[in-house]
Amino acid sequence: ASKMSGRHQFASLLCICIAAYFLFTDSPTIRHVDQKLSLSEKEVLASQQLTNGATPKSNVSMDLNVDYGNQSPEEEEYLKDKVKFSEEHPDEAVRIHLKRKAMRQAALRKEYEEKKAELLARLSETNRARNVVIAILTIIVLVTVLIDFTAHKIHAMSSHFSKPVIETLFKELTVLGCIALLVFMSVKTGLPQQISTAIFGTPSELVEMFDMAHILLFLIVVLFVTLVGCTLWRFKRYCDEWEKFELFAIQNAKTEKSISELFTSPEFEGVSREVKCYCVMRHSFLNPPLKISHKALDSSFRFSQYLKECTTETFNEMVQVEPETWGIILLLIVLARFFMMIPHEDVKIAVFLLLGILLLAIMIIMRNKLLDIYMMLVRYDGHIAEGTMVPFYISRAREDDRQSLTTAEEKGWFYKLCNGTRNPNPQERLFWFGISGPHVMMHIIRTCSFLGSVYFSLFVFRFGEDLVTRAAHTVTLLIMAILCPSIMMYYYLPQVMKLYVLVTSIEMMRRRKTVHTVEMEIKARRKFFVTRLLHTLRGYARRILKLEKLSRDAETSHLSEIKDVFEMFERECRERSGTRYIPRSDVQAFFHQIGMVIEDHEVEDLVLELGDGLNGILFEQTVDYLGGFSSEYLTDQMIDAIFVDIDRENKNPHKKFDNEITEDEFCTKLSQLNPFFDVNSPANGAEELLDWLDWAIINHKINVITKQEVYETEQGGQETHTTRVLTPLTFRSLIKLGSQA
Repeated sequence: ASKMSGRHQFASLLCICIAAYFLFTDSPTIRHVDQKLSLSEKEVLASQQLTNGATPKSNVSMDLNVDYGNQSPEEEEYLKDKVKFSEEHPDEAVRIHLKRKAMRQAALRKEYEEKKAELLARLSETNRARNVVIAILTIIVLVTVLIDFTAHKIHAMSSHFSKPVIETLFKELTVLGCIALLVFMSVKTGLPQQISTAIFGTPSELVEMFDMAHILLFLIVVLFVTLVGCTLWRFKRYCDEWEKFELFAIQNAKTEKSISELFTSPEFEGVSREVKCYCVMRHSFLNPPLKISHKALDSSFRFSQYLKECTTETFNEMVQVEPETWGIILLLIVLARFFMMIPHEDVKIAVFLLLGILLLAIMIIMRNKLLDIYMMLVRYDGHIAEGTMVPFYISRAREDDRQSLTTAEEKGWFYKLCNGTRNPNPQERLFWFGISGPHVMMHIIRTCSFLGSVYFSLFVFRFGEDLVTRAAHTVTLLIMAILCPSIMMYYYLPQVMKLYVLVTSIEMMRRRKTVHTVEMEIKARRKFFVTRLLHTLRGYARRILKLEKLSRDAETSHLSEIKDVFEMFERECRERSGTRYIPRSDVQAFFHQIGMVIEDHEVEDLVLELGDGLNGILFEQTVDYLGGFSSEYLTDQMIDAIFVDIDRENKNPHKKFDNEITEDEFCTKLSQLNPFFDVNSPANGAEELLDWLDWAIINHKINVITKQEVYETEQGGQETHTTRVLTPLTFRSLIKLGSQA
């Protein structure tokens, strides 16, 4: 077998060598054609030299026939004696000379185009030309496949947080592709060549400008996409901080401490002001005063998730370059005409530096204004804890109205232009331009970011070579010119975006559609979580009571529907003959079809739980799992058995069978039963379990008590921990009421 394999490899290598020889080596007939082509290439080279004003080589014969048309008497006299005619009629001699020179150049260009067309026609008949065409097409196809694969990979790896922004950025790149196609088609029509001949006297000048402008535009948009992507990547740090602040706020709410204690109690002196402001924002958002909203949100509402959704919407709005931004670009193009008139190169660099400083100054002003608005919105004066008094910025707006002697009808045209027919609310008054303020600020942020991309692109095109060819003071100016916009994009832009998201997403400007979306996502995830929880508890109770499996009719009333959907996705298992299962790739689609939304990272847990070692899920385990949809089949006997077993396994002998279990003991037991609830689970099951406990206890007003427990640390010390205690009655209420998600 090894000998046959070696022969096959040798034969394959020999075939490849023969194919390469015939692919890139021409026959004697073709070489004869190439010799003729080399003569044509020399003639074309001579034509190019004449077009550029150079003298052709002596070994190339150039018999150029120029048709000057009917000659006037002045031209005939000029041809007889050019020196005498130039002395007697200098202006006329110059005119005739320029006219004949232009006609000679036109004839030369015409002959050049004819010889070029003849050369290309002959070249297309060679194997070398055909091979190059095939090679170019192959490379284009491979690059297209590579780009498409990379785009799909980026889209698949992107999170729910960044996916809408990435889709919008791909749309912008698609627009660039359309622009490239239009530029290519316009060049192929020959119109730019004709215009270039009329303006510059040569057909290639305008075409080269077209190509340069197109490449510059492509570089601008690519840099803009890259800068937005980097900003979004850096913004993830703020999102992680919001998650930490959310956990702190939830823990603080569990202890039933008021917001005022965050600012007055010595216990919270080490807590940063940013965390305190976040708690104030969250409390006011979940329990808004009547002047802001009549609906108090559920205690399980994840304010950090809401801010993430608002961030995605804001970045999605930012990357969509609007016509106003292009209008500002057109205005700057007009100003660039005056920039081109500056004679000294160092003065141009200084002006370029001032533009970078201006962009940085605008972003600093935006940051300071948004920070003032944010501090005004989260200012705490003791009223937020009660939720009955109006916030500070509303009371301040009322005070300004009482002191103002001008009515809305007496405002000027600019006020009406910014606010339209209605008066701005107290939060909108904090912005420049009133009602139009948030939109204007977003427009400024977007324009400054886009101009930053334009700035970097022009720097590369216009001053890139000066970094290595100019003097030391010029290089210093160039470094300073690139430093200011770099600081703006790296340091100030993420801060401005963070403050903009906060001040346009809370209080009177809460995004109700986003709130509804987050609520629906939380309810869907809670329903899915309760299903997994009940499935785990029912299996646990069966093992304790040694019960047989419940009948399928008792487990779920939708068995026939689930079976039909399962048959749509099931495949024959190759590893086990006679076994049919749903492969991992279709698990998410199956659950979506039966009305359950699961995330990508939860698929792996489901496969481990319902696959019995296969890379998919089985029907029996899936039906048993989906039986957890109904809580009525988790009987009181099963709930009590679970409680007694957890209480019996208490490591402290003095606390066994004391009719009390803590939430820590309950969570620990669940993590032992199902890895989904483990702290190290990639699906964050432990965090979801704590969220479910908080929601069930608070929403259903389950009367639980809290107590302090002392734990031994790894360093040998002791640590005090606050936990909630469940009795048999409260545990039964928790499971029954909490399963009604």
